[in-house]
Order: sequence, then structure tokens, then C-alpha cells
Amino acid sequence: MMCSQNENTLIQNAKCGDNLAFEKLSFRYLGLIHKLSNQYKVEGYDTNDFVQEGLLALLSAVKSFDPNHSISFKNYALLCVKNRFRTIVKKSQRDKAIPMSSTVPFDEQLDVTDHTANPENQVLNEERFALLLEKARDVLSQKEYKVLTYYINGYSYMEISEKLGIDKKSVDNALSRAKKKLL
Repeated sequence: MMCSQNENTLIQNAKCGDNLAFEKLSFRYLGLIHKLSNQYKVEGYDTNDFVQEGLLALLSAVKSFDPNHSISFKNYALLCVKNRFRTIVKKSQRDKAIPMSSTVPFDEQLDVTDHTANPENQVLNEERFALLLEKARDVLSQKEYKVLTYYINGYSYMEISEKLGIDKKSVDNALSRAKKKLL
């Protein structure tokens, strides 16, 4: 494992156009990028396509990383890669309906990130949201949790009722109970 100082030196050198420094960083993060790429499926993209996109996101992360912020480069880079993958998935879903078998897992679709905010704030927001989801799983009934996750994803009461096979009033009641339990 490379020490932090060496990584910071590689990042700084890569920012200045040192291709060998970027190649070393790419090699270091290639395994993580590959692992992440296996979690996303889109028609017309294979794992290698996602890996290439991930490497482009890594290059972008190297160029925009500020070591003076409190976020580590690893977290910053992984956030940039995840955002790139999510953008690919969202773009593919815009124009056509994709079978559920070729999309990201349901819990991964909960996207509360503000893509205009800086990555440090995005990481903090995602951590807060993950804690909220963990609390929700512990506190809410299965029905309340399902209704809440559909609602967070932008589904209307009517769409939720159709998906879960319950009436709109049950959706409203489940959401009300969920809000009370989480507040």
C-alpha cells in the first residue's frame, strides 16, 4: 500500500501533466473502479466500458482534487467515479424504459446528491443519508420503508399504490407513519 505522502506527490505530478504519475494512480485504483463497475448494468455497456468511464472520472478527480479539504483523495475519487456511473445509468433511462434486471439495485437508486455541490459536501450528504436509511430500516415496517423509498425516488401516490398493490390512502398513511417515526 502506498503511503499518503507518495499518493499526494503522484496526484500533484499528475496534475502537472506527468503521465507516469497518473498511470501509477490508475493502477492503484483500477481494482476499486472495476469492482464498482460490476455494480452497474446498462444496455449497450459492458464492464470494460464502465472501467474506461471510471478511469476518465479518476483523471477528472486528479485534476480537480484539493488536498487542503478534509476529504481523502480515495473518497473523492470514488465519489467522482460513482457519479459518472450514475450519470450513465440515468442517461440511458431517459429515452427508454429499461428492464429492471439491467438497472442498479433499488437501494442504489436513491440519489440524494446535489451534483452541483462540491464532492466533499456530496460525501457528507451521502453519509448522512446512509445513516437515515439505516435508521429507517430499523424503525419502519417493511411496507412503510417501501413506500418511503418509492416516494424519495419521485413516484406519485398513484404510482406507489399501483406498484405495491395498495390504495392511495394506505400510501398516505404509511408515509405519515414513516415521517412521525423518523422525526
